[in-house]
Parts: sequence; C-alpha cells; structure tokens
Amino acid sequence: MKSRAPNNSDRVRKRGAIASTLLILFGIGLGVIVAEVAIRVFGFGKPDFYTYSATRGWKLRAGAAGWQTDEGRALIRLNRWGYRGADWTRIKPSGTLRIAVLGDSFVEAQQVAEQDTACEVIQRALTHMLPTSARGSYRELRRVEVMNFAVDGYGTAQEFFTLVEDVWQFSPDIVVLAFFPGNDVRNNSAVLEGDKCRPFFVPYGNEVVLGGPFEDSQLFHLRCFLRFESYRSQLLNVLGEARSALRSMQRKRRAQAALRPVLFQSVGVATKSLQEPGINDLIYRPPINQDWLDAWNVSEAEIDMTEQNVRAHHVLFLLVIIGTGVQVAPNPAFQAGYLRAVGGTDLLYPTHRLTALGVRKGFTVLDLVAPMKTYAQDHQVYFHGFPNTAMGTGHWNQRGNRFAADLIAYKLGAMMAQSQAR
Repeated sequence: MKSRAPNNSDRVRKRGAIASTLLILFGIGLGVIVAEVAIRVFGFGKPDFYTYSATRGWKLRAGAAGWQTDEGRALIRLNRWGYRGADWTRIKPSGTLRIAVLGDSFVEAQQVAEQDTACEVIQRALTHMLPTSARGSYRELRRVEVMNFAVDGYGTAQEFFTLVEDVWQFSPDIVVLAFFPGNDVRNNSAVLEGDKCRPFFVPYGNEVVLGGPFEDSQLFHLRCFLRFESYRSQLLNVLGEARSALRSMQRKRRAQAALRPVLFQSVGVATKSLQEPGINDLIYRPPINQDWLDAWNVSEAEIDMTEQNVRAHHVLFLLVIIGTGVQVAPNPAFQAGYLRAVGGTDLLYPTHRLTALGVRKGFTVLDLVAPMKTYAQDHQVYFHGFPNTAMGTGHWNQRGNRFAADLIAYKLGAMMAQSQAR
C-alpha cells in the first residue's frame, strides 16, 4: 500500500507550527531580556560577588563591587585577588608584618563598611602597638598588613584550601583561623551540611580523607559550576532569592511546628520565636549521635591539619573562637531559658572542646565568647544585630567587630612578644 504524499495543506500547517514555535521562543527570549534589563535599571537585583571554584566550590569574584543591604548596610569592593581589603602586592614590602586571617562571613563582614571590619581594626590596633611589641627579629617592623581571606559560608576545609592555594603566596608572618561553631561544625560534615558544593573531609579509620559528592562526581561539579555562573543573571538571582525565601519559610514552619509551645517565663518570649536561621542549637551539648560526633571530630582534624601546615611554614598560628548571639547576650535569664528550650547542657560547650584541642595539640586558642559575654552583660550592649534585622542575632555589628578585633590584636601582640622571648 502506498503512503500518501504530503500535500500543500500539510506543508502549510507544518510551517505554521514551526513559525508559531519560533514566535513563542522569540517572545520568551525577548521577555527574559526585558526582565533582565528592567531588574538592572531599577536596581532590584543583587551584586554578583561569587564565582565557581573547582577546589573550594565557590570563591569571591575579583573586582566585584556593590551594596549589601540585607543585614546592616555596606558598600563591598573586592580587590584584584578576590577578597575584601587593599590591593596587596604578592611580594611583602620591607618592614611589614603580614597577618592572614581565615574565616567565614563573620570575618568577611559584609554587614559593615570595610574600615569597620575586624581585620581593619586589628591592623590599626597593632600598628599602634608595634613600638612596644616589636622586639628582636620584629624590631625592624614599621607597618602592619592584615589580610582578610574570609569568604561567606566557608567551612574549615575550604579555609584550609584557601591557605594552601592563596595565602602562602603572600608570605604572612602570622595565620589566624577564626572558627564559628554556630555553623562551622555543620559546614564540615558531608552528612549534616545541606550545601554540598564544597569539599568535605570524611572519617576514614583514625584519619580523614576527601570525600562527598564534590570529590566523587564530575557531574556534580558541573551542577555547581552552572549554579554559580547563573549568578551573573540578575533575573535568575531574583528568582533564586524568591525560591530560597520560600524554602526558608517552609523550613521555619516545620521547625516551629516541631517545637514545644513553651514560654520563657523569665523574659516572656515564646520559645518557637527564638530559633535563629543558620545556627545549630545542638552545638550547646555533647554530640547526640554518630553524625554529630563525626562532625566534631572532622572539624578538629581540619583545625589540626591547618595548624600543622602553618607550623611547617614556621609561622605563628592562632585559633579564634567566635560566639553566637545567644552566647554573648546581655540577659543571663534569656540565655538560661534558651538553653533549656533547645535541650542544651552548656552554652560554652564549643569553647571547652576547642580550648582542650589547643592544649592537646600545643597551639594557641583565643576564646572571644567569655570576654564578650561579660562585657555585654556588664554594659547591656549587643555585639550582634542591626537596625534592619534584630539585635542579638546574626553577625557582628560595628561594636562587635571592634571589640573582637581589640582582643585579637592584644593576643597577637602577646604572641609576638612570647615568640621573641623563646
């Protein structure tokens, strides 16, 4: 049986369908272009600060600039190396003390102007201290350069790779690793962390080795690459922010539904309203299961790994412990009620554990939590929070950055004097 040859009407219909499809695609494309332009013109989009990294998942994009207004308000400018701060030279200038600071969003401090970040305050404080702290091999020092290598969202593994890949090319004299237990312990766990676009060290016998999807899957690498490259589109940024906001609201509702409707009788605040996004309340007690035990063990192994790498370069090392908003809250009754509500046993559990690690491994640890808590309660001030968020939550405000920086500067000065004495 012969098949029927297409007649003119079939060809016309086919051409019409193709034309309609092309017209629809053209309309969609034109709509996307118009939306992209409109978002940029009217300033609805957010600055593009991040780009893909094959070893760290993401990093800051060199030369990026823009306003951050979600928490606090600050103009962010990234230098040619992709970090906050001046355009450092690779070769260290003569007579310069260089201090490299590794950390996450607390140290990067997008919430405050650059001159108010802890790194800048440390630089000014140590510059004033040089005449008294610079002796012996330090006596020729004339200036201080504190280099901010922190990146929002980083865990300790990413900070270790930052040290190896970026920090050493600038020949620092001191390396500071800032650890924020509020989410760093979770960030370091391939099981507990939700954002897998990062390197993980995983337990392997008595050691840790690289593992997780970022290490094991090239396809996953491609997904991470596309994710961060898509940030160049302001339209996709807006859609992504909307999706993230919806997911955050859903997670918050689920978490609140699971909480007991207990009231803090001492402060009259509902327990369910106190959960701070991004903070893991399980840090306020010993590990409750194997996943949390592994997370703590991996975190300690990564800190030890970082310190050993610094020691191998014959450079001073300091571990700094950063506190959460509730740990340094000015109201002791609020702290006690919070601890009961979240089932914690000790708000200072992370401090005790990390200080003990320093004693075992023989490196210096500076706990910021205790002195900041004491000062906050004596003077009734908040080190965390901004007028456009909530006081006592989130990141350090200007006061928090300044107070923490002064503590770090004096500790570094003491370490230099002690090192010279040895």
